[in-house]
Amino acid sequence: MQEASDLDFCGLMLWIDRRQFPDAVEAWDGNWLCFRARMEADGATVRCDGPFLMTTDIARFRDQLHAMNQTLEGEASLKPLEPALAVVLRMQGRGQIEGVVEITPDHMSQRHRFVVEADQSYLPPLIASCDAILARFPVVGSED
Repeated sequence: MQEASDLDFCGLMLWIDRRQFPDAVEAWDGNWLCFRARMEADGATVRCDGPFLMTTDIARFRDQLHAMNQTLEGEASLKPLEPALAVVLRMQGRGQIEGVVEITPDHMSQRHRFVVEADQSYLPPLIASCDAILARFPVVGSED
């Protein structure tokens, strides 16, 4: 039986395992998360893992998703500093969402890009997933 993911969207699954530096109390070191990600589409599966994502990335993504859900406009981006994973969701007409997922286990020698389509009904579960991740791993310190 496969372990339930922390975030699941159109073939993208994300598991947050732990903080990279669990005892850190300042924002820069304290917010790095060790994660595993997998993107599946017809004929392809790409995986990556490591400390490439921060709690602040999840919080920003959640806030942008919330705004999209309220207005049915705009975009939400999960774009960490590290190039292992990037997700951009753009609201199209009539509540349709176009998404691009870029994922790679080795950004020096590989590049994988997936285009996905969804609708506004996917937003509340994505927001709830981000909220659950942030409940387990709250943002530490201040980015200022």
